Amino acid sequence: MGDWVKPVNTFVLLGRPGSGKSRTGNTVTGCDKAFEFGFHAKRTPKKCESKQTEICEAEVCVIDTPGVSFFEKQDYEDILSNMPEEGPSKIIFLLCISIGRLTEEELSLINQYFAIFGDDFAENTIIIFTHLDEWESDMNDCNVENPKFDSYLHTLPEQTKTMFRRFHNRYIPLNNKQKKGEKMQWTLKLMAIANSMQGYTMLKIFPTVSYSSYLRDMARSYSAYVAEMACRCLRNIQEAFWQ
Repeated sequence: MGDWVKPVNTFVLLGRPGSGKSRTGNTVTGCDKAFEFGFHAKRTPKKCESKQTEICEAEVCVIDTPGVSFFEKQDYEDILSNMPEEGPSKIIFLLCISIGRLTEEELSLINQYFAIFGDDFAENTIIIFTHLDEWESDMNDCNVENPKFDSYLHTLPEQTKTMFRRFHNRYIPLNNKQKKGEKMQWTLKLMAIANSMQGYTMLKIFPTVSYSSYLRDMARSYSAYVAEMACRCLRNIQEAFWQ
């Protein structure tokens, strides 16, 4: 097992508020109290937290970042300050997205990560779809037995599917409330996927970001989104008219 799960030095959790980052960090570390979560959490909301853990005899650092709607320079520098003192040999981003709550603001934040970390962000990121248990419960309430997660992905807008393809469809659904043994199996799967990735190397200086190009890309993305919504509304009107 130790030879199969190679050491990944650092996981960095990213995502909006309520995306399940802290719970996911607890699952990875194997400790339910590694990171406080929920609205009652007493930690300072604007600072990162890091925890060291051991997975299959490999030392791993897990960095939990505060939930933000806009990723800025100080957020980047805060991550840098929480890196292991000996320096990370390999960094993998865990982008947490709550199933069923993928909004335009979420897509905007993902574009901001690209603006800050560059095109390498997609190559070194695993998407974690959190709240799997809630989604399965909702599907059961809709009389859907044994729902398959891939069926949820098929319902997403084409623009969103295009975004996920940038990550090579590298994703794992997660139920952070499952039993300890199941969490460990999930973590081993995560480690195996991370082992196949090259890993990101943080620069010690803040990267140069072309904000004008970022705004241009955002405008194009939003225009495509509006056009798709308009076509969908038109189809609904036409279907209602002919019924």
